[in-house]
Amino acid sequence: MQLRPTQFFTDGVLDPDACGDRRTAAVLTAAAQRSGRRMRPSDVLYAALAERDAALLSALDVALVDGAAPAHLMDAIDVYNPPGAAYEFDGSRSSVAPELLAALDAFTDQSAAIAAPVAAPASTTVSMSTTQQSAAGQRAAEQRAAGRGAAEQSAPERGAAARGAAETPVPLTGPAVLDLLLACVLAHPDEQDRTFLGEILDLTRAADALRRRVRVRLETPRELFDEGSGRLRTEGFTPDAWAVLERAAERAAALGYDRLLPPHCLLALLGETEGLAERLLRLQLPPQIGLVKAVELISGAFRISDRPSRGTPRLHRDDCGEALHELLTAARRTSALWDADRVDTPHLLAALLDEPPQRLISVLAAEPLRLDLERLRTHLAESLRARRSARPRETAYKLPDFLPPSEDLTWQARTRELPPARHLDRYFGPLCRALHRAENNHVLVTGLPGIGTTTLLRELARRAAAGEIPFLRRKRFLRVDCRDVAAEESGTQLSALISHVKGRTDVVVCVDGLGPLLRGPQGTDHVLELRRALSERSLHLIGVLSVQDYEDLLTADHELQELSCRIDMTEPDRESARDMVRQAGDALAEEFGLSVEDHAVARSVVLAGEFIAHRKLPQSAVRVLRRACEDLHYARTQEGDERAAVTADDVIDVVAELSGVARSQIAGSADGDDRVDYAAALGARVVGQDQAVRVVADELRRIKAGLADASSGPATVLLFAGLTGVGKTELAKAVAGLYSASKRLQTYPMENFTEPHSVAGLIGPPPGYRGHERGGRLINELNADPYCVFLLDEVEKAHPEVLRPFLNLFDEGWIIDQRGVKAHADRAIFLLTTNAGHEKISHHGAHRPDEEIAAAVRARLGELRHRQGEAVFTPEFLARIRRIVVFRPLGEEAMYGIGRLVVERQRALWRERREKDLVVSEELLRYAAKLGHERDVAAQGREGGRVMSPLLTDLVETPVLTASEERPDEFRACARIEVTCVPGEAPDDPFADLVMPRTEVRLVPPEP
Repeated sequence: MQLRPTQFFTDGVLDPDACGDRRTAAVLTAAAQRSGRRMRPSDVLYAALAERDAALLSALDVALVDGAAPAHLMDAIDVYNPPGAAYEFDGSRSSVAPELLAALDAFTDQSAAIAAPVAAPASTTVSMSTTQQSAAGQRAAEQRAAGRGAAEQSAPERGAAARGAAETPVPLTGPAVLDLLLACVLAHPDEQDRTFLGEILDLTRAADALRRRVRVRLETPRELFDEGSGRLRTEGFTPDAWAVLERAAERAAALGYDRLLPPHCLLALLGETEGLAERLLRLQLPPQIGLVKAVELISGAFRISDRPSRGTPRLHRDDCGEALHELLTAARRTSALWDADRVDTPHLLAALLDEPPQRLISVLAAEPLRLDLERLRTHLAESLRARRSARPRETAYKLPDFLPPSEDLTWQARTRELPPARHLDRYFGPLCRALHRAENNHVLVTGLPGIGTTTLLRELARRAAAGEIPFLRRKRFLRVDCRDVAAEESGTQLSALISHVKGRTDVVVCVDGLGPLLRGPQGTDHVLELRRALSERSLHLIGVLSVQDYEDLLTADHELQELSCRIDMTEPDRESARDMVRQAGDALAEEFGLSVEDHAVARSVVLAGEFIAHRKLPQSAVRVLRRACEDLHYARTQEGDERAAVTADDVIDVVAELSGVARSQIAGSADGDDRVDYAAALGARVVGQDQAVRVVADELRRIKAGLADASSGPATVLLFAGLTGVGKTELAKAVAGLYSASKRLQTYPMENFTEPHSVAGLIGPPPGYRGHERGGRLINELNADPYCVFLLDEVEKAHPEVLRPFLNLFDEGWIIDQRGVKAHADRAIFLLTTNAGHEKISHHGAHRPDEEIAAAVRARLGELRHRQGEAVFTPEFLARIRRIVVFRPLGEEAMYGIGRLVVERQRALWRERREKDLVVSEELLRYAAKLGHERDVAAQGREGGRVMSPLLTDLVETPVLTASEERPDEFRACARIEVTCVPGEAPDDPFADLVMPRTEVRLVPPEP
């Protein structure tokens, strides 16, 4: 076989010094002296083990079987490959075993590849496989090894690494030379090596471990300390290891040190309750010396003062000695060797035992402790092997109870199988770029509640924990719910939160509800404190807040905007929302043990989007589905219902309950596609005002389509003009039921605001007056329910000063009370009613179009004067009214519709209180409508629909009560009460008065 030359041979003779590393040359020389006529791979391994290098032995510990030690390898080699006679090996290439030649050739190729000036992509992941590879494949693997880890570095580190890779070769020097040589030797064993050593050592795993050591030694190391603040980076340590370092700082201060050193870490490790270091020391400590005594002896040996240091050393670049820096670097290499993502307490202990300070060795090995460090390393290796087979322990990061509620999103992602969230990819590009910056890497997420801001945070944590975002895989995302933080407590809560996470570079604080956390009492804020914390890198922030909070609190602070990046989230379209809700429906089905039909999902998106206006998709639809699943689960478990699937009918029931809209109306909407008939929904409650109902329905449809967001001011401002009793207030109530979160109409009778000082009822009393701290009612209600519907009833009666705050509110969409608290009205609806211009409506209502009547009413409003002579409605105020909705006088048919609604209420009352079915004939309703219309016309329209209630009381309820008194036994026994209208008989005398129809009551007993 033709053999190619390697760097280990000079003129055909083995030349150990040609490798360029003194230590490796010594190992090869010792191997040559040990070998017989032929030099074998086991000779090199034996020579390396004979050096008793702690770091090398630790690397092999990874691959030893349970109960084995490196000394067992040497014993096995002595059995099947005993040492040869002195100078029996002649050094020629032909005297070197083929397996060892292959190993030396592989080393030559791989060392050359490592030294090549290759700049690998930052996202490359290296697989250090020890299977047989071609020389080209080996070189490619080593080139990728040189670039591994770049994705996990900061921007300055990546820049330096890229420049170094592009300009100069990566030298293979120092311990890495021997590590790579042994990796190649273990990857090319001979037959006896596999037979005898394979029972003690996993040769493949050992070679992989040594290759990892080479990679760790050669790659550009991650900075231990944060470049800006100088603090030790917490993301490279487990919570237990970080706690040990904090206790080590306390130990250092107690012993009089102002710097942190390795012995302090050992004392902190021994202070762990039932910790690994404690257990290992107990195996060797003499019986008369317990652990407490041992800790006292070690502490006494390193005490430099009887008085504690004035301050505890910080986990900071300036307070950590060079020896500790080397210890932490070695611990990081050890963690990589054991395939650990972060440094844990055993890795700290292993780094201490591999290269302990000389003074510490003398203390541990001397009397009275007499500890054998080699045995400690062996026992530690056994523990590490046992830990490797066990699943890593995950601990959730928690905030103290006095801080707002929090949840560790990273812990949830690592301990639960969370499915990927859908339709959020468009946000991850700017989000990851912002978080990846070396400076000013804070993010502010703005958007309306319900569109998925919290889901975005959970998905970010899931992707980071899964390694999909390499530079974030060591970060811990902590969501803090600050949405309910009171203004009086916000400053204290913010300061405490910053203090608690200060220095934790591994924690990304995700504040959900940053606006309430920044708002202080009396209109103050804490933006300056937040800006200081961000500029000092005291915390890494992702803040979630509304667009209004961002504009109010942060738009004027340009420095804070430079520290952060804003990401604005919008409501998903219907198709995307349907897909997102389908995913949530699958999770709900699994949670409740049932199924959710696709049609139910589709209807939940459409109906929730149309009828639950105060919540946005997809949360509103998910809420509907959850309620439907809960209701069906209750029916199955408590009532014996055998249904197993949530259907569209279940969704309709829930939407009807949440929105207050009649089920029949929602069911009719559900039969269509994506359009809801708002006119029918409103018309079910308001009779005889078809045109007014259509105008308001069109406004609601415009608001739901998002077109109201394109203009400033409230969602809409409408003026209802018409005679009294024609349905203005009833239509306002219907709008509130469809739109408002509370389903209540916030009514302001403007007849109570006829004096200038009564404006305090809207914006609160001035400072120094009673009730000032409670603020203004209007501002409080806007902040409590942004989707509120306000009714300014009989607005023409208000004093002009009372209407002045509405000028800015209707124009810019915000208002400030006397405390300085600001409220936004961009999602609120304002409805104004007036009787002004009623003569125009009553005289021309049946003959003129609505536009002409509205213009006449607007002109009449401009002419109104308060009692002091001041104009009630200024031209600026009238210009801010979007539409004037005309309510026409009620005809006989409208009176009939109102009468039917009144009768339905009466029937429900009788059924509930008396358990009797009240039936009113069609003739009686028609007669009542005719009477009501006649009385309204006689009163020139001032009676309106209200006349029907007393009329039907006289025609229905009074006769029924009379019958119950005259026929009590029959009344008690009856099940149904039938009320009819009996026409009067025509009199014989043509000049006599007409006999009016009379009411007849029939008491029907129950059927036998």
